Amino acid sequence: MIKPRLHWPTERPVRTVIGFLGIALGAKVVHRVRYERSDAIPASGPAIIVANHLSTTETLAMARLVTGHHRFPHFLANSEVFTWPLVGRLMRAARQIPVFRGSARAADSLAAAMKEIDRGHVVCLYPEGHLSSTADLRPGPGKTGAARLALANPEVPVIPVGMWGPRPGLKHIWHRHTVRLIVGQPVDLSAYAGRQDAESFRLATEMIMARITTLAESARGARFDP
Repeated sequence: MIKPRLHWPTERPVRTVIGFLGIALGAKVVHRVRYERSDAIPASGPAIIVANHLSTTETLAMARLVTGHHRFPHFLANSEVFTWPLVGRLMRAARQIPVFRGSARAADSLAAAMKEIDRGHVVCLYPEGHLSSTADLRPGPGKTGAARLALANPEVPVIPVGMWGPRPGLKHIWHRHTVRLIVGQPVDLSAYAGRQDAESFRLATEMIMARITTLAESARGARFDP
């Protein structure tokens, strides 16, 4: 059986490889990553991956999940991360997408994500827009960015991922937690395909977050209390 090759982005390949190696090393050091391969993540072509958001380091685990499916991830990440020494340089080299929240440039991140989708790449984002803040770390309400991106690209699969293991807070950064990730089948947003109104964005977001929550419960091994 021929092993699928990794689909590297063709733009700035050397910088991309450097960024990938940094992500791979970071994921190995920071977390023990556990997942099973899923046919929901396509071997080629664009895809949108959405997940719950538990810690500042879990993106490394998510990246390991995506590269483990022989794809290369393009994350929407807080612009502040791009200012960190070394980490910011690796993020830029790996062609990640800064999110400028609460500024005139807030829409730039979705425009950049659209370009990556047009190039046939995998875009990853956290619909909550911030770390899960509930006491039991259940996924909170989502913002509409993921839905806007999905409804503008109705032919692109929206693949939910639930994760459990990493913990929020700076005191946990150097704890090597085990991160379990579960990939679900694409969210069916066909009822809202091509629509660009606020109500459609809201309903699509609720569907996305409901699927993420169910998968996070599976990864957690227990339901969240009602």
